[in-house]
Amino acid sequence: MKTDSIRRAVRFLGLVLPLTWAPRAAVAQGTATGQSYGVGVTTALVNQKVAQAVLPAGEMLAQNQVSDATVPGLVTAQSIFAIVNGGGTDGSDAVSSVTLGAVNVLDGLITADGVVAMATSTIGDVNAEGSSLANLVVNGVQVDDPAPNTRMSLPGVGYVVLNEQLPTSGGVTVNMIHVVLQQTVLGITRTTGNIIVGSASSSVN
Repeated sequence: MKTDSIRRAVRFLGLVLPLTWAPRAAVAQGTATGQSYGVGVTTALVNQKVAQAVLPAGEMLAQNQVSDATVPGLVTAQSIFAIVNGGGTDGSDAVSSVTLGAVNVLDGLITADGVVAMATSTIGDVNAEGSSLANLVVNGVQVDDPAPNTRMSLPGVGYVVLNEQLPTSGGVTVNMIHVVLQQTVLGITRTTGNIIVGSASSSVN
């Protein structure tokens, strides 16, 4: 599949799936919350999230988008669209998603033609169905459909967790690319920062 076709498919998934998703029947009322963002960077000098959409409790919809995002020397991303749908009047479901086009992390150490992160929560059930990475390459190695919480070493940099899925209270957080920056001094390794590309969280409590 050509790169442009992959990007169109990724964009379609991110825009259409959240809007057409039908929640399961709820057995009780709850409070639905969620957030998503395209790029998040935390270091000693930088602390920012790009194209962040946050759904406050009781609200129905939040969205944000940017055409391009750059954190110099760390990450670039194109065509970011973040959206969170709430659970209506009974707060019984929440679905959060973000799509990105071409992504470049750490000057080509990690690249992808498209990223989709999705987190769906209902009362008693959570999932990350619909999340995907198109043409992902990590340190020169093609990685297809990484299993949840796939960890790969990045020599001299730290490590990356792909398709990271973290349970939360009543929900789940999905980070499609999570780079942990590390530095070793005098035999002691410490974390110096984090780069997250494609993050979606949802919960119902």
